[in-house]
Amino acid sequence: MKTGSKAKNRLKEILEKDRSVLSPGSFRVLKKELANIVAKYLDVDKRKVKLIIEESAEQGYHLSADLPLKPSVKLERNE
Repeated sequence: MKTGSKAKNRLKEILEKDRSVLSPGSFRVLKKELANIVAKYLDVDKRKVKLIIEESAEQGYHLSADLPLKPSVKLERNE
């Protein structure tokens, strides 16, 4: 099996588990609310937000979020 096919199958498995943890409606609400909270502090592109919920035997559930910033954003660094 090619690497691309393996990645595609893994993503399908992850998405199926996401749906089993929360209803589709609850998952959309969580995604929207999380984007709104982060948007209070950063200029997030809310249309591109991605959430993944994974289950692990050791840690229970793990939530990963990809919250991309809009291209025009420049972050200040406190050095």
